[in-house]
Amino acid sequence: MNIHQVSVSYSHEQDRFLVRINTRSDEEVRFWFTRRLTLALLPLLEKASTEQIARQSSPPNLAAPFDEQRQQLLKNFQQEAASYKSDFQTPYRETITSLPLGPEPLLVTEIKLTPLAAAELEIHMVEKLADKTRTLNIKLDAQLTRGLVSLLNQALTNSQWLETEIGVAVNINANKAAPDNESKALSFDAEKPRYLN
Repeated sequence: MNIHQVSVSYSHEQDRFLVRINTRSDEEVRFWFTRRLTLALLPLLEKASTEQIARQSSPPNLAAPFDEQRQQLLKNFQQEAASYKSDFQTPYRETITSLPLGPEPLLVTEIKLTPLAAAELEIHMVEKLADKTRTLNIKLDAQLTRGLVSLLNQALTNSQWLETEIGVAVNINANKAAPDNESKALSFDAEKPRYLN
């Protein structure tokens, strides 16, 4: 799969992330990440991304002249900087010709990360439901892995999954006037709490 773009969006109705990947040949795969899976996966993806960057750089030869060591360090730094450069400005391309997994996104129930020799990361995703099993394998280089981590972190902020209190809108007859016999103000003269010491 020759990945062209990745999109992560939060679906409020589903309370999940919809991840869409399109290829240079106008194919698109779609899959859902649940809250539980995302919160468990994100630290592993961040660690894998760091390891990918480390694997693609080579340590300087300490026996080599200082100029060669400096050039190797500069090359490593440039490779690491390139892995953090992702294009977040170009809109996701909506024109697709085929959906290899079908129109219904894969609901990821199992996921496995495997580092590959070429500083790539293979992600094996499985959907195991009562009546069917579907799988998807993708390979990400260091830049795509870092980009996916950034997109998931941004979607995590939008979803407010990490908020300690989730606000719920409740309408308590806000437009209804209180009858004269009901109190319109909160009383703070209530009995003070008792402490058992």
